[in-house]
Amino acid sequence: MKHDSFKSLPPVTVVIPVYNLENYLTDTVQSVLQQTYQGNTSIIVLDDGSSDQSLEIAQGLAKRNPRVTVFTQKNQGRARTRNRLLELADSEFIAWIDGDDIASPEWIEDQVSHLVEHQSCVAVGGQGYAMTAERHAIAPIEHPLDHHTIHQRHLAGQANAFFQSCVTVRKSAVLSAGSYDTRFPCAEDYSLWLRLADWGELHNLKPVHLYYRVHASSANWIANIEQRQQGQTILNEERSRRQLSPIQSIDTKIPPLKKDDWNRRIYWVNLSLKSGNPFSAFLMLRVALQRHPRSAIFWAAAFVSLLDSLVGVGNQTKRFCAGEKATFGQLPKLSFYRLARTINHLRRKRLATK
Repeated sequence: MKHDSFKSLPPVTVVIPVYNLENYLTDTVQSVLQQTYQGNTSIIVLDDGSSDQSLEIAQGLAKRNPRVTVFTQKNQGRARTRNRLLELADSEFIAWIDGDDIASPEWIEDQVSHLVEHQSCVAVGGQGYAMTAERHAIAPIEHPLDHHTIHQRHLAGQANAFFQSCVTVRKSAVLSAGSYDTRFPCAEDYSLWLRLADWGELHNLKPVHLYYRVHASSANWIANIEQRQQGQTILNEERSRRQLSPIQSIDTKIPPLKKDDWNRRIYWVNLSLKSGNPFSAFLMLRVALQRHPRSAIFWAAAFVSLLDSLVGVGNQTKRFCAGEKATFGQLPKLSFYRLARTINHLRRKRLATK
């Protein structure tokens, strides 16, 4: 962002909702404190009645850095907590990050610059890269760039075209859109993005701004089924408001809890292997096999991930750290994962011709 002086840079409030994230919050705050943005940046942490040491950790971080302010409340849930953070933030530009994620160093600089240069844009995100609880790389999470594609995907029932974490918004537009709908405590962001499109454009930038932590205690993992149910309601309420016929969300089929857990684990394991990060896959499979010891696919994936970890000397993308810009690797041309996929493809092709 080109300005004659730092004083001309707009102030930004970074807001961090926290609930039982004692193991991750320090990483999150440190990644915000080490942003390249030179304008005035304040940080608000709102603890939503955590039962672990999250509040104490946040208060300790605030004592060491005057830019950090901490508030606490009785547990209200995600939507009410986000609305409270909107009230506490005193700047027009609000940057969101969840308390278990890590932001790339250029996050705020890139997104604020985009908002300044594109007055029609009311919310801007970036690309993401998933990581394990221990910050080992899993795989990229790619999102569309332009408003039309983002909004059409949302209207088609794909509630994953725009991040809630590491996104910067115009506060006035969010308030005009009605803020977060407290009827949907597990899908509050999807509801907002659909309504916010009435007030301006949503854009995603090409750089990776979010290092997204995947762990079984995360809100998205625990509330996965509720998210789908609420997302279906949100989708057809919005389509009705726009005089469109109701449709079934792409993610509408809800499996039993054990199967849902299996699906989510194999999804991330496969992406990790596909992205050249077999060591992360192996770490995830150790836990997956404890929960699903009879899964032949998990055992086969564990064997492949172990071989690729040994031959390729671990992940192609290094561990993520607060304040460091990541360099992303790719799946090598010679890998056991690629060989296994080729063999499986040939097997299916042969069976189809019989």
